[in-house]
Order: sequence, then structure tokens, then C-alpha cells
Amino acid sequence: MNAGHDLNRDNLADFLRAVPGVLEVSIGHALVADALELGLPETVRAYQRCIRGANAVS
Repeated sequence: MNAGHDLNRDNLADFLRAVPGVLEVSIGHALVADALELGLPETVRAYQRCIRGANAVS
């Protein structure tokens, strides 16, 4: 399953936990907006933390 629109650092981990089987998300707009504020390297790390957080065993 692919998903997108309105996903960002604030809701990505929750979404990935709630919807099993997501293979790809379209976060381009949110990523670019965050990169303008945080810089691209930190933004990529932040999104990677979201993904790892979603995959963490609770």
C-alpha cells in the first residue's frame, strides 16, 4: 500500500503503526517544508526516527 497527503513528522509514526502494510509514503511537500526550517540532513534523520519509532515494539 502507498499513502501520502497530510503526512508529516507529527503524524507519520502513528499512521504507520495504525495502518499495516504501508510500503511507501509520499511526504515530499512536508519534507521540503521541514528542510527549509531544519536543513535537509536533520530533516532526513527526523523522518528516519519517525519510521523507526513506528517499527519499535511497544
